[in-house]
Amino acid sequence: MKIAFVISKPVFVPSDGVVSQALTWKNALESAGHEVFLINMWEKNDWKKFDIVHLFVFNEYMKDVIDNVWRFNRNIAVSPILDPDFSKMRLKVYGRWGSSRLKLTNRYHAFASTIGKMKTLFVRSYFEAQYLIDGLGVSPKKCKTVPVGLTLHRTLQDAVRENFCLHISLLVDERKNVKRLIAASKKYGFDLVLAGKIRDKAEAELLDSWIDDHPNIRYLGFLSDTELDDLYSRAKVFALPSTNEGVGIVALDAAALGCDVVITKVGGPKEYYGGFAKEVDPYSVDDIGKAISLLLNGETYQPDLSHYVKSHNSVSIIARALTAAYTECMEN
Repeated sequence: MKIAFVISKPVFVPSDGVVSQALTWKNALESAGHEVFLINMWEKNDWKKFDIVHLFVFNEYMKDVIDNVWRFNRNIAVSPILDPDFSKMRLKVYGRWGSSRLKLTNRYHAFASTIGKMKTLFVRSYFEAQYLIDGLGVSPKKCKTVPVGLTLHRTLQDAVRENFCLHISLLVDERKNVKRLIAASKKYGFDLVLAGKIRDKAEAELLDSWIDDHPNIRYLGFLSDTELDDLYSRAKVFALPSTNEGVGIVALDAAALGCDVVITKVGGPKEYYGGFAKEVDPYSVDDIGKAISLLLNGETYQPDLSHYVKSHNSVSIIARALTAAYTECMEN
């Protein structure tokens, strides 16, 4: 197959989750003998030559892309990357509020008005599928669940684990919940290592104010792959207690490489761990702190966690699932 990948949003950080997912899927498809093209919208593209046009992230702009591509190619698949932090009822309201004729719309209304031109919708979890089905009226038959896959495919042999908790993210992004994670570290006395992107001076100052020179909390900056390797090999626990998260690929990578994981119980991320991770209320400092402390003090899900994550996010599983969904899309 010849498959076009189109992304509808700008990329601001090298570790962007959508880019990571798309490139992982591209590698999986190419390993199965398919051709994947990353579309440059500045160029003239022959949309008819592709067997599938696969679009990532839905917004108002994407509606225009679909409306135009649909004239030339009707095998359109979409990964909406829906990370809602509100109820399905609100999603229903957002999906119905608007008028295309009057140019009154929002991205959910744009999505609902374009569903008929999407043959397949790729979701990352049952949670995400239910939002599309219950909130926007998508047919369950259109929803295909495919794992995001692992960014790292290495194996760490005989790693010596050190007694600290690791967290990597856009650190001052409110939904990453780093402020409560830091509060848990202070209250429960565990060592916390932070790494990731700080976008400007104001964010740096805010993070510094949260840490407040606490001796058991370190911020290491934005790290290279080699430096990340070192951290993943040494950390006993990786925590991602987000208030709103699609999957959290960094936590999956950490799990595959031997870290125990504390993951938010909100949304779809917990579906990726098969019960081999501590699920926490992200709004509770105590819930976060107690879970991390238990794992640092000897409780563990490894190596079962690593085996589970690797077996359910393998390149072969992703390639088979995407190929089957694309084939069905082309036949309908």
